[in-house]
Amino acid sequence: MRVNEVKVLMIGSNLKVPGGITRVVKNYYDAGLNLKVKLEYFPTYLGRGNIANIAYFTLKYILLFFNLFILRKSYDVVHIHMSYKGSFVRKKHIIKLLNIKNIPIILHMHGSQFKDFYNNGTQKRKAEICNILNRVDVIIALGLQWKEFYKSISSTKVISIDNAVFPKKIEAKNEKVYLTSMGVLSERKGTYDLIKVVDKLRDKIDSKYKFLLAGNGDIEKVKSIIKDLNLEDYFIIPGWINDEQKIEEIYKKSVLYLLPSYNEGMPMSILEAMSYGLPIISTNVGSISSVVEEENGILVNPGEINEISEAILQLLNNPEKVKKIRKINSSKIDHDYNIYNSVELLSSLYTKVYRKEL
Repeated sequence: MRVNEVKVLMIGSNLKVPGGITRVVKNYYDAGLNLKVKLEYFPTYLGRGNIANIAYFTLKYILLFFNLFILRKSYDVVHIHMSYKGSFVRKKHIIKLLNIKNIPIILHMHGSQFKDFYNNGTQKRKAEICNILNRVDVIIALGLQWKEFYKSISSTKVISIDNAVFPKKIEAKNEKVYLTSMGVLSERKGTYDLIKVVDKLRDKIDSKYKFLLAGNGDIEKVKSIIKDLNLEDYFIIPGWINDEQKIEEIYKKSVLYLLPSYNEGMPMSILEAMSYGLPIISTNVGSISSVVEEENGILVNPGEINEISEAILQLLNNPEKVKKIRKINSSKIDHDYNIYNSVELLSSLYTKVYRKEL
């Protein structure tokens, strides 16, 4: 069987749902994974309220059952994208269904809080998680740190495939005025820490700089706190942005990228920012330390307001270092986190899993 004859069913969120999994899947399609294999995408999560999500999943589960057992559709490999909590619950039922048909399963783990989900669970939940992980053929982890974790709680083969993005051509002509953070506005993402940082820096940085926090989540609460602290002149809160052209414009006008999260997997937003050459200020959690090192950014401990503030000042006051980092990050994406290389790895993995060569 040639590579492009492998029939793959990919299962994840509806592609209108904002977030990292959606970005990963869209990148795979845009980079031509569907030209490498016979790829069919099957969404099971709608991203609405609980009732709508349950109804949507139930219908999708019934449709999958119908396809597999009534229409007898066949697949060589199923590639499942899974996070934690509700995502785990949905995918465990799908995995059990696929096990009945003995279809090889690749489980792609994305949950930035999956370790907490496991460690804080009851013994019954831990046993259930281990059981589900042991029902699949291969687990894809986002980085070596997560690989070691999944190896410690399952007997399934675990491989590390980093998230990846499209390389970009860096343009120096745009004025760099944004200190940007993209994603859910929340405590977990360090949004409120950034507000404290700006309060601390309000008289220490040039007034041309604006902190741009783009995303969904606690938008109104964030705006209210910013207003109470009289920091409205320092922030831009545009909400969630779907327009790729607007996202590109923001990155091109950004001088730094900020993500002071309390837990992460391998954030797509960091890789996107690096593809535009942006220096990264983030935290030493998840697999971020495998991407951001001393040569291309600054890592701090979560919640350390002073460390984040000092890192921002250090880079804003050192344009030569920023210029050097821009070249390093662009090259790093091209060589280490290039979506075209990732697509080649995946298509090869599908064939190996189907042929049981792993």
